[in-house]
Amino acid sequence: MQLEENILFANRYRLERFLGRGGFSEVWLADDTLTSLKVALKVYAPGGGMDEHGVQLFSTEFSLVFNLNHGNLLKPTYYDTFERMPYLVLPYCRQGSAASLIGQMGEKEAWLFLRDIASGLEYLHGQEPPVIHQDIKPDNILMDVSGHYLLTDFGISIKARNTLRKSIMKTEGSVGTLAYMGPERFSKYPLPIKASDIFSLGATLYELLTGMVPFGEHGGLLLQHGAEIPVLEGEWSDELKAIIDLCLQKDTWERPSAMEIRIYCEQHLNGEIPVLPGKQVEKKTEPLPEVQPQEPELSDVPVVVQEDGKDESLEIQEVETPDPEIDNIAGDASPMLPKVLKWGLPLVFLLGIVFFIFRSMEQRQEEEEAKAKAMEIEARYNEYLQYIHTGDSLADLGSKSQGGDYEQFYLGAVGRYDAALRLEDEYRTVFPDVAGVSARKDSVQKKIEEIYNLFVSMAAEAEQTQDYDMAEIFYKRASGVKPESAVLKDFRARREAVQDSIAVHINN
Repeated sequence: MQLEENILFANRYRLERFLGRGGFSEVWLADDTLTSLKVALKVYAPGGGMDEHGVQLFSTEFSLVFNLNHGNLLKPTYYDTFERMPYLVLPYCRQGSAASLIGQMGEKEAWLFLRDIASGLEYLHGQEPPVIHQDIKPDNILMDVSGHYLLTDFGISIKARNTLRKSIMKTEGSVGTLAYMGPERFSKYPLPIKASDIFSLGATLYELLTGMVPFGEHGGLLLQHGAEIPVLEGEWSDELKAIIDLCLQKDTWERPSAMEIRIYCEQHLNGEIPVLPGKQVEKKTEPLPEVQPQEPELSDVPVVVQEDGKDESLEIQEVETPDPEIDNIAGDASPMLPKVLKWGLPLVFLLGIVFFIFRSMEQRQEEEEAKAKAMEIEARYNEYLQYIHTGDSLADLGSKSQGGDYEQFYLGAVGRYDAALRLEDEYRTVFPDVAGVSARKDSVQKKIEEIYNLFVSMAAEAEQTQDYDMAEIFYKRASGVKPESAVLKDFRARREAVQDSIAVHINN
């Protein structure tokens, strides 16, 4: 069924106007004939629809996120399928998407935008397991009548997007929009994590302010190959430039969390000086006044007077005979004491201040390094859990598949488990907990071994009946399961020998 104006979709929604198209869906303004309300109808795999497995997968995906409720998420009001096309009924946002603001957003609006989307992401990332949006860009952020920004198109996992891609004959190898994807999405194991959404948010805001995405159409791929983060040109505040720069960092653990971004924005919007994530407030200290030692005056020296009114010191001078050596020592020492007091005490005080400053700097550096390490461990642990979750999902899909290249699900699961095991070996001592990944991998590898033996057996039966084309298919699949196996090469050698023998027989 092709979507066009004025048709009645699902016997209820009359399509009035085409609103937009994504990689896997179309959005229409529709009239709900049952309620007479204007709604936005988002139809996935329009036209051809999906197979039963894809429809079931989509239903499972949306059941996990349908009840999520937050002020900065565009919550669907209904989900169903029609002619094998999953669809969502959403509130209609007349103001459209943030794409209409590209290159036109001002600083004040930028802070509100950043706060709203970070708040929505904080909620998604706080779910168990975390919900990773994977495709943050201006088109997927809508505006309501109150001026709030709302995230849409969340909760569609990698496997659901891959199923959609196959359904509508898409050939792209990436999930998400390249221009907004972080460098980790172009690595050998491109599993999205929370920090991937933060990079996309930074790239989105950069585009809204400047009219251009920071790394062109190649996104974080350029950053992975040595490109520098571009300077946000224009009369923007240093605080806004700093948070965008943090979001676009190459290392995932250097990026702030959604919660940290929200707090940072709220500090600015409340008139406070925002503190960058990972930084501490520096308190200004007033310099202490310099101590100036004073030389004693003669008038300060006490004079002892006897009862008869004579000065005792004079009296002693008359009685005692002075020792020249003692006078010389006293004469040399008496001028030194004021100098020690004048220069020694301030020097000791200054050295104490210098030591205190250096020690404080060392402690601050140690605290920042410890926090950076903790953020790295958290990012790696989330990545570790995502690998396990994806591996489990792929293994489950392999066991439920009724046909097709179902062995690919198991092979994909092993790949994810291998990635998790690498992280487990590297961070075992600092991870909060580790799962039984090895047991999961062993279980899937046993199934792969069974599949390999099955394919070889089916190929051998076809070869015995001289159905060489069918034998070729199953030997290829067996070789795909075990690339090191020589079954396909040996079969082709046997088939070539048979063909040569037949040719010789015909010629004779």
